[in-house]
Amino acid sequence: MTYKKFYFGKLDAQILKNIDAEHKTKMQQLIKEINQGSWTEKQKKRQKNSIISNIALYRCFIDQGFSKNEAKELVKEYSFYVAEKAHKLLKTFFHIPGVFRLFCLFMRKGMSGDEIWESRILSDDGKYYRVDVFKCLWADTCRFFECPELCEIFCLCDYIVFGNIKGFVFERSQTLGMNGKKCDFCFINKKG
Repeated sequence: MTYKKFYFGKLDAQILKNIDAEHKTKMQQLIKEINQGSWTEKQKKRQKNSIISNIALYRCFIDQGFSKNEAKELVKEYSFYVAEKAHKLLKTFFHIPGVFRLFCLFMRKGMSGDEIWESRILSDDGKYYRVDVFKCLWADTCRFFECPELCEIFCLCDYIVFGNIKGFVFERSQTLGMNGKKCDFCFINKKG
């Protein structure tokens, strides 16, 4: 869905007129900055696919005269919409028996290495999957682009994506993106 369509009726028509083109321009600028940095290819790929779109949108709104807080709320609204779509997909998968173990396998694979996250698995026993994250590319990227306040949106989206799934519980008490010392993820299999 285009930003113009998503924000239709919520924002002034003049702002909506060029928002998608402005976002594309901002994305190109951010990609150029990433390419000039010391990021690895794996980090750049993740940034381009999952992180900098929010930063570009945030900058679009700020350039239109919105305050940082107003811009952040607008980005949050769109991000929550995207997270809800991911949630519906994940919720569908959790109807499959034994999917928790498969979920844990993907989590282990996704969190391996230290380019995207630096983490330590605390438990992985079929009932609980607990992992502490001490370094996060989302938080690092938001700091790099001098908008650490935006990382909170990514953290909050986790509650939408992983929340309210029958037989599956997501808990976390702190995140790096919300001034915590770590992200303490806990996924609990309530089905068995």
